[in-house]
Amino acid sequence: MVRISIIGSGVVGKATGQGFRKCGIQSIFCDIDRMKLEGIKAEGCEATQNVEEAVKASEISFICVQTPTFKERIDLSHIRKATEQVGKALREKDDYHLVAIRSTVLPTTTRRKIIPILERYSGLKASKDFGVCYNPEFMREATALEDFLNPWRIVIGQLDQRSGDELEELYSTFNAPKIRASLEEAEMIKYVSNMFLTTKISFFNEIFAICKKLRLDPNLIAEATALDPRIGKYGIYGGRPFRGRCLPKDLEAFVSFIKDMKLNPKILDSALSINRRLCRAEEIRSRKAPRTRP
Repeated sequence: MVRISIIGSGVVGKATGQGFRKCGIQSIFCDIDRMKLEGIKAEGCEATQNVEEAVKASEISFICVQTPTFKERIDLSHIRKATEQVGKALREKDDYHLVAIRSTVLPTTTRRKIIPILERYSGLKASKDFGVCYNPEFMREATALEDFLNPWRIVIGQLDQRSGDELEELYSTFNAPKIRASLEEAEMIKYVSNMFLTTKISFFNEIFAICKKLRLDPNLIAEATALDPRIGKYGIYGGRPFRGRCLPKDLEAFVSFIKDMKLNPKILDSALSINRRLCRAEEIRSRKAPRTRP
């Protein structure tokens, strides 16, 4: 029986571990937050604060730590630390181990930054001694477990054939398209998905403003437009910015990443500008709103 370890037990990690557990796969959760682990233990799951213990007790480790955006740049400090600890744990293992990255990272990150850290701290060679995959998640925060169990697609970015085969076998009971890709292609698929959603939301926010100016019903127009199966309803209701854990940070980090390549992402830049404008408008309205007495 394959056992997996979850390094980082937030929304993504918890849903991943619990989801596989429902499929009959044993999971051990790892996190630095003791309170979070106590909650997981209360649900009958195995949990530890020790990364080495989690890796030793498993054949596949999923790294699911946060990758926030700071000053419009992706912050890799959490995933670097987690990767160092996993690398140290691999040094103590004699058998083949697969490391699967679930955290959102920009294209080339896994190959150029994550794998060198794993090799340096383990003293081992990727592909020869251990496997690596990039396995992006496409879960909504409010319905993370449900989305994990009923995925629209499963993307497996593989360092080599063996790594991809190991991860695909783990997902063998899932009835969803399984897409095998390179590490960079899988990283890009995650960002393209999120960037499309941010652009769609910003587009409909522009339409919302135009409709208001013309004294038209923006929701009627958006809902009629969304009946086209190529478009759908998600993100069509204008007048409010997109927020949450993923879309704003990923858009900012990706735009900066593209600009560093001396490219001009006009459409994505516009989506970012529209969203910032709406965020500022909301903040101004909240400051002006009269305070109610308790």
